[in-house]
Amino acid sequence: GEIDLTSEENKAKIARWMPVDQYIGGVEHAVLHLLYSRFFTRVLRDLGITNVSEPFTNLLTQGMVTKETYKCPTHGWVLPDDVDNGVCGQCKNKVDIGRIEKMSKSKKNVIDPDKLINRYGADTARLFSLFAAPPERDLEWSDKGVDGAYRFLKRIWVLTHAHLPVLQGKLLPEGGDEDNSRKLVQKTHITIKKVTSDIERDYHFNTAIAALMELFNELSSFVYKSKSDAAAFKFALETLLALLCPFAPHIAEELWSVIGGKGALHEHPWPSWDEDKAAEDEVELVVQINGKVRARTTIPAGLPDDEIKQKAFALDKIIEAMDGKEIRKTFVIKGKLVNIVI
Repeated sequence: GEIDLTSEENKAKIARWMPVDQYIGGVEHAVLHLLYSRFFTRVLRDLGITNVSEPFTNLLTQGMVTKETYKCPTHGWVLPDDVDNGVCGQCKNKVDIGRIEKMSKSKKNVIDPDKLINRYGADTARLFSLFAAPPERDLEWSDKGVDGAYRFLKRIWVLTHAHLPVLQGKLLPEGGDEDNSRKLVQKTHITIKKVTSDIERDYHFNTAIAALMELFNELSSFVYKSKSDAAAFKFALETLLALLCPFAPHIAEELWSVIGGKGALHEHPWPSWDEDKAAEDEVELVVQINGKVRARTTIPAGLPDDEIKQKAFALDKIIEAMDGKEIRKTFVIKGKLVNIVI
């Protein structure tokens, strides 16, 4: 039957649910879908049914998944799986490799997800899709990129199983009170903060996954010599699995169970960071001349701007590039970038 939008009950429901917190849509919908929804919302507002003027609080226009096309002179467009070393798998004629464009059924430049999942697993497909590009940009499909995502997950699997006795608490180092864990603990808190921000603020899953890779590298090179070191390693790896879970839930849950984690990992609270422990000791300083990068160096975090300038001017590459030229202005941006205008 008809819905009476003017009733107080339905007005209350509209007030509760509108405006929508987040609109996500492909770029091809950015005109018509948005135009219709905004138009109807304003009509309902003018009729007194709603108090909102815009239907969405935030907008994310996602990019397309793209891949090159293949065209056979005999069979027309052919699937990538039907091409072997540049020839059509059906007639052995050489295919024309076209430009990279959005995947479409009509041009057959698509990937069979079932074959991908059967070969690599769903986690690899998810991880690559999220890592290959930020959500607002087009994603160029790459078989090598898929292999890279698979290798990363496999390395986490191997690392976890290699340290199972320590992770399960069955074997602890016999060393004394030596504590080499400060850097690893700091990196873990930095990663929690970075991944949380990238997910919640920008939907930049690609940089969140990159941060997980950095934490994994830190774990891979860490050598525990004491019980406190072992505890730090366990904390870092458990955190890595928790942060990985939204991107690769199956392997994260499996490894969580293997190391003796209680309950389902996705039901645990999201990791929290300590702001003091997440503070970086050193930062990379990028030095530009007239906007062009000329040098990079590492400096202590939190230096005043004057000291940052001194360190920038003392770099050999900057001295050589300046060659006695007059400095017009010098800008220091967020303690991480110096731009010298000459």
